[in-house]
Amino acid sequence: MTERRIATTTRILSTAADLFSAHAYADVSVEQIAQQAGITKMTLYQHFRSKDVLALECLRLRLKRREEKLDQVVSELEPGADAMLAIFDWLEEWLDPAHFKGCSFVKAVNELSVVLPEVREIALDAKLKIRQRFITLARRSGRKRTNDLAQELALLFEGAQSLALIECSARPARVAKRVARLLLRA
Repeated sequence: MTERRIATTTRILSTAADLFSAHAYADVSVEQIAQQAGITKMTLYQHFRSKDVLALECLRLRLKRREEKLDQVVSELEPGADAMLAIFDWLEEWLDPAHFKGCSFVKAVNELSVVLPEVREIALDAKLKIRQRFITLARRSGRKRTNDLAQELALLFEGAQSLALIECSARPARVAKRVARLLLRA
């Protein structure tokens, strides 16, 4: 793949992801994506054979970027810092009401899973990756009940996202971190 093709694909994905996040999937047209990406509709179809394929790739990209960001957050921690709590710090920043439009994976399942079942698979993968991250971090820190603890922390993580959208506030992430701290002490 040439650099130009990669750049165009990246621009299409970024534009589409932003539009799918801000609007209902049905309200976003291929023409709108192409126009905002600065390309023709034909060029978009040369990169993605359909809007559905593009939506799936947007979700995969979001998951990849989230995982990379969380890897970075954990790798940059000071010695002795609790990586599990650091994830909630990142979550608070990510839930900034000026930019947060809700969990893309939940939104996609709500809007598309009936007509595009692969959406549910990607969303489930995203949710399982958070849980697995907590399991891995709990094991590294020598904690007991790692599977139960990971399930509880993942539930706090997911619940904070839902409330943040409804409340238009990052406050739920702070509350989730406070509860996570109590779980980690138990």
